[in-house]
Amino acid sequence: MKDVLAYSIRVILVYFFTYLCSRILTKKAISEMTAYEVAGVMILANVAAEPLVDKVVLKSVFGSGVLVLLMSITSRLAMINRLTPVLEHTATIVIKNGQIDKAALNRLSLSLNQLEGLLREKGFDKVSEVETAIIEPQGTLSAFPKEQNRPVQLKDLNIESSTKSLTIPLVMDGSIIMPNLKHIGRSKEWIIGEMKKQGINNYKEEVFLAELDSSLNLSILKK
Repeated sequence: MKDVLAYSIRVILVYFFTYLCSRILTKKAISEMTAYEVAGVMILANVAAEPLVDKVVLKSVFGSGVLVLLMSITSRLAMINRLTPVLEHTATIVIKNGQIDKAALNRLSLSLNQLEGLLREKGFDKVSEVETAIIEPQGTLSAFPKEQNRPVQLKDLNIESSTKSLTIPLVMDGSIIMPNLKHIGRSKEWIIGEMKKQGINNYKEEVFLAELDSSLNLSILKK
């Protein structure tokens, strides 16, 4: 009876500690996890289950803690733009100008049958209807129709509407994005001046994200 009780206690401890670690690691679904997150979850399952075999709970707690720390460090490093392509997948174009890129499919180990299934999920019955298709870093598919297959627009019905351009990020994590500034015809001095108008004197330390909307309003999210 004592053995059964002791084993039950170990199972309960392992369950709640593994649950806690999983909550800390990620909120993503399995299909959206990066490579290092999947590896971490697989190792965590083995490490956390050790007390059920060798009865040493402390070793499992220590191992799980180290694993969570390693994954936290890796996820932080992946946020650095220069390291992102190394630690995470990048977007891959599988259909370009209406033509399937077979080499890209081979690199992704994605069969034509699987590609067609993903396109059907996006509402495309035929590959010929697609102008561009991209496998995103998280493994999802983005597909864009050919011009003749696109949905009806207001201009097709001669209905006027106000033009609304995309919101453009100009500062990310304390770094000014110069290509975006050039795209809107603004200088580094201009964005610094605009941030100073909103009380930002040291954008490198204070600004996490600054975006310019279609009305030229600058929205700033502080660190």
